[in-house]
Amino acid sequence: METPKVLPIKDFSEESGKVFHEHLPDVGLGVKGKGEVVVLLSPRNTGKSTLATNLFLNPAFYGDPKADNGTSFDDVFIISPTINVDKSSRHMKKKFTTFDNYHPDIIKGIIENQLALGDDSPEIALFIDDSVGLMDKELSMLATRSRHYNIKLLMISSQKFKGALDPILRVNITSLCVGSPFPNMKDLEAVADEFGDEFGGKENWLKLYREATPKKYDFAYMKLSNPPRFFHNFEKELIIKK
Repeated sequence: METPKVLPIKDFSEESGKVFHEHLPDVGLGVKGKGEVVVLLSPRNTGKSTLATNLFLNPAFYGDPKADNGTSFDDVFIISPTINVDKSSRHMKKKFTTFDNYHPDIIKGIIENQLALGDDSPEIALFIDDSVGLMDKELSMLATRSRHYNIKLLMISSQKFKGALDPILRVNITSLCVGSPFPNMKDLEAVADEFGDEFGGKENWLKLYREATPKKYDFAYMKLSNPPRFFHNFEKELIIKK
């Protein structure tokens, strides 16, 4: 009788799906069971809305000018208390399903619809904008299971890190963007404390952040993969010295 031997499960990379630039979060469109949890951490007036608009609608990112909704996702849901007053978000408001007030029933409704459709559920994105004060049990638990509901991109933006993002959410982040300038040094150091070990320690993380954000509106972008990767915007990969 053959000795029992654990065999590797087929890797996502062996399955075919829609291909995007390899610097971008790997949302896995066309690949069952794959998805990303992305956090945009940036203070006011540092370009979060511009970044989000580019991610969804710019053809160099996930935009698709041939699609009726302008994006590669079947549908995009945005929950943002500032969506009606933020001019930078006007293009997303025209294209996507938006809510200007958060309620857990919105999340429950999206999940129930996805589950009801089963294998025919659309590949969707959900963007929770300006999430400080919105985080609750529903959002935290969603971060652990979003890909199982065919939510290919769960993106959450916040002006603060410490005390604003639930620990359950933080351990499920797959990609992190940290904007600039970031005037709250204690909050920035909290990010370095949380993720620094993956990038050679806290001080090395802070050096990488400064290298990635020499100008206003720049952002440090981290793919929390194995091995992790660190970028200036989505453009230049930085060398991680350990």
